[in-house]
Amino acid sequence: MIRVLFILCCLLLAAPSQAQQADTPMVRTSLDTDTAIPGQPLVFRVTILVPTWMPTPPMFPSFEAQNVVVRLPSRASNPTSEPVNGETWSGITRAYRLYPMVPGTFQVPGGPIKITYADPETREPIVANVDVTPFEITGETPEAAKDLKPFLAANALSLARQVEGTPEDLTAGDALKITTTIKVTGVAPMFVPPIKPGEPIEGLSVYPASPVLNETENRGEQSGTRTETLTIVAENAGTYLIPAENLSWYDLDSGKIETAAVPAIELTVTGPSVATDPEQEEFDWALAAKRLLFVFVPLGLLTILIRKVGPQFSARMTAFLAHQKTTEQFAYGKFKRAVQKQDYALTLKWLKIWQERLDGPNEMLNWAPIETSCSLLGKYRFGVQDTIVRQKPDKAWKSLLREAQELRRRSRLRRHVKSKANLSPLNPSSSRI
Repeated sequence: MIRVLFILCCLLLAAPSQAQQADTPMVRTSLDTDTAIPGQPLVFRVTILVPTWMPTPPMFPSFEAQNVVVRLPSRASNPTSEPVNGETWSGITRAYRLYPMVPGTFQVPGGPIKITYADPETREPIVANVDVTPFEITGETPEAAKDLKPFLAANALSLARQVEGTPEDLTAGDALKITTTIKVTGVAPMFVPPIKPGEPIEGLSVYPASPVLNETENRGEQSGTRTETLTIVAENAGTYLIPAENLSWYDLDSGKIETAAVPAIELTVTGPSVATDPEQEEFDWALAAKRLLFVFVPLGLLTILIRKVGPQFSARMTAFLAHQKTTEQFAYGKFKRAVQKQDYALTLKWLKIWQERLDGPNEMLNWAPIETSCSLLGKYRFGVQDTIVRQKPDKAWKSLLREAQELRRRSRLRRHVKSKANLSPLNPSSSRI
């Protein structure tokens, strides 16, 4: 009897735990095969199932690995649902394409998937992190292509060359553009190796452009082109031969090595060489002496002038600068910069100095708006709870600067009017008899 009671207690304690585990998200991964020819895809599927729904999309790891290209094509993610413990669970399935770039075995890292789903009872969002186990994939070269270097596998490949210019009638200095296009089917153009650069040809300058890749996809099959352009500049007269190009590749359909080729191009260049050695001219000592005189004589005169008037000029400049620091304009400039920096202490310092220099014996300026703005800024600076200033301190600083500019403008206008009133009339009117 005691044993039966013990078993019943264990079952009662385990039931909530099993129910809780049953409500956690499920993550299932699958790899159709772990070996592929370099450049061909392996399909890695990740399926996520939750008991309710996911209010936000799950966050997947990148699965990036060295020498492996990871791609997520269009329509790679699709909704899914499955019965779990008699209930329908919903989720998402995502299919990655993994391309081994070279032969070898590569470790693909896993990582956590962040899943947000609704609680089955409260409908509140729950966040769960489920780890994906790392795995290995292998890039393997077919036996028939063991000696193919660089390796390239495709369903179809063509090689074409286009020439812009007249290779049979060039003049030294002319340019010729050669465009080579490699078109592939069954592989992405990023796996197409670059065309091998030929040996330098004396008398020709070659300027390669960056290759251009164009990729397309039709019902899961990749294709595209790799375009390489060379600009050739003829430097010397003569006959030249741009060598033929060929590219060997492994045919996925036939299982054989195929070769595509384009013929060589013959160039005929006439005319003198572009780069000719200049004739060596005899050094003109008299001209060199004249040029030295034109340089050193003005320098000597300038040195004498500086020694003679330099101290006097320096003293006057020092006095001028010292006087400038005592002007109203200097004080206002310092005040304005302090306001723009929103330095409260420095603003008050230069405001006082500027006020003393702007206020004359007969000036009756209204400083009340400026003092009000400074008071508001003081409240903001020292923490007084003034809602207006606390929310918009920048507006208060701009208001202070605007009021100072207006006060200065009125002061200048008042002085200008007074100076005109003090002038004697140029054409006084005569009294009538």
